[in-house]
Amino acid sequence: MLLASPSPERVAMTAAPTPTPTPAPVPATPLHGRLERRTRLAVAGLLALAIPNAAFLYGMPGYADTAYAWSIKPAASAAFLGGGYLAGVLATILTVFVARRWRSIQPMAFALFTLSAGLMAATLLHTDRFRWDYPLTWEWVAIYATVPFGVVWLTLRQRARTIRPVLSDPRLNVLRAASGVCGAVLAVYAIILFARSTALGDDWPWPLTPLLAQCVATWIGLFATMLLWCAYDLRRTSEALIPYMTLGAWCIALMLVPALHHADVTRSGAPLLIYLGALAVLLALAAHGVAVARRSLRPMREGSPPGGVLDHI
Repeated sequence: MLLASPSPERVAMTAAPTPTPTPAPVPATPLHGRLERRTRLAVAGLLALAIPNAAFLYGMPGYADTAYAWSIKPAASAAFLGGGYLAGVLATILTVFVARRWRSIQPMAFALFTLSAGLMAATLLHTDRFRWDYPLTWEWVAIYATVPFGVVWLTLRQRARTIRPVLSDPRLNVLRAASGVCGAVLAVYAIILFARSTALGDDWPWPLTPLLAQCVATWIGLFATMLLWCAYDLRRTSEALIPYMTLGAWCIALMLVPALHHADVTRSGAPLLIYLGALAVLLALAAHGVAVARRSLRPMREGSPPGGVLDHI
């Protein structure tokens, strides 16, 4: 008896299915939010630049008339700029040796972009005031012409590896609101001072040339940018530590300038009172920001292993 061979359709139905190859897993970008080594090295380079500028301009401002990229006088003006670099020394030290996470220094990155772009713009607007036969002048130009691009590149890399928390800690509400108000006032004043440097420079406690007025406006713009970013983006209380410690150091350094260089203060009435009053308000804001950050870190410190608290900064 002959058996009929199965039809091709039946063979196809009963055949074992061919396994579909599983594609190789694509490694995901780690969203750890930690500072990359290249970011820390870049900030270490800024630290190396900030230290001599702070020491020279704040510690020996009388020599800035003849030994800087352009003539800075009176000494109070040099000390004001030096106070910014002095605060920058603190910020970069904290970044290099303390900070572990990008979000703890992110406001400083945006602020640094404002500073470098503003100082470069002031340089281009006043090329006749610079000593182009002086090597440090070309170093000045090279630094502030390239820093904005480096800041953008590093910021994009770090933000691609960082998750932004959706909700903000309610303990930051007062700090964020006050930072927004102060940052907006500083930003408006910095823009007007930069644009009308000749007119508003006459209302400063000591004489300001148009170039110096624009440099002063740029340093004010740095802290305006930092405060506005904190108002917008602070999520964890530990993120407030470095920005507000930097703000506090800046305020203290600048409040000492009229006392250290009282002979340069030519307008001791309303201009000086407004100057000191504004710095006192900002110092109070800085103290509040640091206090909020420290209170949040205190419970973590108890029972934490060595270095455990730093993992939150």
